[in-house]
Amino acid sequence: MSSDDLTKAIQGLENFFGKPSQKTLGAAVFQSDTAIGIEQLDEFAKSKYKYFAGDAWESLGEENWTKTWGLVYRRADEVSGDILVELRDLKDAATALAASQLTENHDDPQGAEGALKGVFDSPHIRCVSIYRIGDSEAITGVLLAGILDSERGVAVVYLMD
Repeated sequence: MSSDDLTKAIQGLENFFGKPSQKTLGAAVFQSDTAIGIEQLDEFAKSKYKYFAGDAWESLGEENWTKTWGLVYRRADEVSGDILVELRDLKDAATALAASQLTENHDDPQGAEGALKGVFDSPHIRCVSIYRIGDSEAITGVLLAGILDSERGVAVVYLMD
């Protein structure tokens, strides 16, 4: 896969899950503006989660949003994987439910699956991580993040009530 193919794959991901937003519910795709290393992936992912939650982050209180925050899966650096299997095999029930809804609750489930695979199963991605997110009350979700070989971070945030 060339870098042009990766650019198209990211555009496809944005077409299915949306561009960066602060809409709190639904999905959005984010990229880092600067290079990040593996040791910064968690920080990058959490910053995109906070941004996506928007005004609700402050109104509900950061402690509510971070109470459920946690890494539930990490694919080792430089190891190829299958993002759909990784999402399906999550042991955390709330995160697994949100992960299933990421594609099943989409107008085009197969297209959404293909968009996820196009980026998160790409030979250009490393250290894929999956996080549990939500407000600890009514909102639950999943966040997928990884580092592209250009050292840019990419993340998909999904929150549902």
